[in-house]
Amino acid sequence: MYRENKPIDVSPYDHPDIYPGPRPSSSFIYYEGKAHRIIEQKGVATEELIVEYSDSSSLLGSFAEHSNHRRSIGEFLHDEELLPIEERVPLVAYGSNVCLAQLRYKFNLNKGLNDFVLCLRGAMLDSDIVYGSFLAPYGSLPAIIAPVKEAVTEIWVTFVDPEQLEHMNRTEGGYVLREHKDEKIITANSEWFSRVYAYYYPHALELDDQWFRFRDIKGKSRLTASWQADMLDKMKQKFRFSGTREEFIHQLRWNTSFYREMQQWLKQFDCKFEHPDWVEPEFVKTCGEIKRSLLTNKSVPVKEYLSIYSNV
Repeated sequence: MYRENKPIDVSPYDHPDIYPGPRPSSSFIYYEGKAHRIIEQKGVATEELIVEYSDSSSLLGSFAEHSNHRRSIGEFLHDEELLPIEERVPLVAYGSNVCLAQLRYKFNLNKGLNDFVLCLRGAMLDSDIVYGSFLAPYGSLPAIIAPVKEAVTEIWVTFVDPEQLEHMNRTEGGYVLREHKDEKIITANSEWFSRVYAYYYPHALELDDQWFRFRDIKGKSRLTASWQADMLDKMKQKFRFSGTREEFIHQLRWNTSFYREMQQWLKQFDCKFEHPDWVEPEFVKTCGEIKRSLLTNKSVPVKEYLSIYSNV
């Protein structure tokens, strides 16, 4: 059973307790199978932020091994012949798409897809990341964005190229792409984008008349926080599964008929909602087609957004 100190090299594909998976302690670039730490600086545009990159073969890259190699994000993209920020789509990640082991697993399944991922930590107001009322193929209860007034939650703004976005659109299951236009999302470097996108699924799991947020996602919220492991135990208990926990997990992962039975059973705990901050987009725009601002000196409550971080 996994709760605190989830192994960085284990993904939800390996065990459902891992979901949403451990993520690095600051913004990062994932490229060629390892992470490169981004030095977060408030008031500095994304392209000008500095990346520490390492020749280490470790998945943690420069997070695990000190490196004196430094370049700006703009220089990194140029030198590696990757698309610049202007040609990328700002896409909010909030579940397993910032788990390094999950990224490694997904890209190993798609060798022809460029594995460059730029992930900026950020914060979002009036929303929380809660458990959805359905199962992922590997047996976890996935994350969804839900409306929660005055909540502040950690998200990550990633910048994907059109090919990556097209691939994700095909693989995100029942999620649909929605657009956020309000000033309620800001990155750790205090940058605001007039439009950002995210995969949206308006079905929360409601157990004992309440929604649950993820214990391992930073945030401030009135919701009760719970580990994935404990949520799976709640499922097992309410379903009155007679076997051991290990047998329950095994059946979820490997017994197709049992998995489908659980999906059907979960529908009784489904709470459908509509989030007013996330709307259907007319067109998906790249960073070069939208407005961007550094909000440090504006009236937007940057301190409130970033208060969930102890080191920013």
